[in-house]
Amino acid sequence: MNYELIESYANKGESHDVMSALTLLTKAYIDQCGVSLGYRTVIYCAAEQWLERLAWLDLPLSEMARKEALVTVMPYITSDYDPEKYDDYDIAGMNKEELMDGCVEMIRSGEYDELTNELLCWGIVKAVNEELVIHKEIETIAPDGTLLRGVLTDQSRASTSIVMESPYPDAFLCKLELIRDAEAFMIQGYEDCKRIKGLESEIRALYPKYQEKLHELENESSRKKHLAFDDVYDKLIGDVAVFCLEKLFNKWFGLEF
Repeated sequence: MNYELIESYANKGESHDVMSALTLLTKAYIDQCGVSLGYRTVIYCAAEQWLERLAWLDLPLSEMARKEALVTVMPYITSDYDPEKYDDYDIAGMNKEELMDGCVEMIRSGEYDELTNELLCWGIVKAVNEELVIHKEIETIAPDGTLLRGVLTDQSRASTSIVMESPYPDAFLCKLELIRDAEAFMIQGYEDCKRIKGLESEIRALYPKYQEKLHELENESSRKKHLAFDDVYDKLIGDVAVFCLEKLFNKWFGLEF
């Protein structure tokens, strides 16, 4: 399959306005509802890359784009998208080659105009070249003067994560949204860790309650057993940027979870 066709269209598509792109691709997606699962999937995957671009900007829908799935944002992009009508349509799992082949097929079929093809191709090229895992070392200074070091492992639409290296090794920071300022996020995680570690006596006092709940769920699924931790400790801990607190409680306090 000749992918140079996609590259030529993609080069033209990069300079287009993000909201115009999302509007045209959402309308193209609507056109394929009840028509072609494959074409619909290619369009959706391309539009997701434009949504990623929107998430890094400061436009009216940017904040929503940082947290929500494309299908949730679509009704706000264009009133043509009626959730009651189109939410029932799904997309398929397609690998990179299938996405590229589907994109070429759509161009050659004359399904859409030149502008839509340019937007489509830019999104598909970005999708197939997307790095799912990053490894970027970052450091910053906390307000109390502490040097913070960590590794940024994800910073994309709907997910930001950092593995802290110092001063709380192995603390895993994660938020299910794009946080553009990774250093500020690491400071938040550091402050959360410092506060939580200072709650040792309260955490230990609740441990018998956790063990009791765990015993009650002895024959239940692993997921329900994990929820026992949340049931006992969520109110004390609150909303924090730190994930996998069980491991930190074990490391800090010697408690088994």
